[in-house]
Amino acid sequence: MKITLRFVSLNPRATWHRLVERQLNYLQSLTAMTAAQAVLVHLRDARPAFRVLVLLEGPGPDLHAEACDHTLEAALLKATQNLEQQIQARKTRRMERGKSHLQLSPSSSQWTHAWAGRTICRKGNLRRGVGREAVSLA
Repeated sequence: MKITLRFVSLNPRATWHRLVERQLNYLQSLTAMTAAQAVLVHLRDARPAFRVLVLLEGPGPDLHAEACDHTLEAALLKATQNLEQQIQARKTRRMERGKSHLQLSPSSSQWTHAWAGRTICRKGNLRRGVGREAVSLA
């Protein structure tokens, strides 16, 4: 995974690099990611003074989070928790839709060929050619 880290109004420190890297590695253990971008901002006149923006790139839509707090560590933790919730929600939606990493076996493709020539109605019913007779899948 490629990590891009930017600092705005903040002097880069090795401890912050390690902290961001540790949080991103944790998120990578939850989902596949190809790249991550993090921006650490110190707003001198604003309260809370620290802002963290994180963008995770991977298969599917990118995930992004933004958090503000009085310390950089707390803002990073908030952003990480937000991304973790997004990842869990995506996994839950995927499981509810019945999608998984399983591939169809060759015998299941025979079933789809058996239904060739029939069209699916909007309500999930199958309709034969021209006639009005509907056959339910369930």
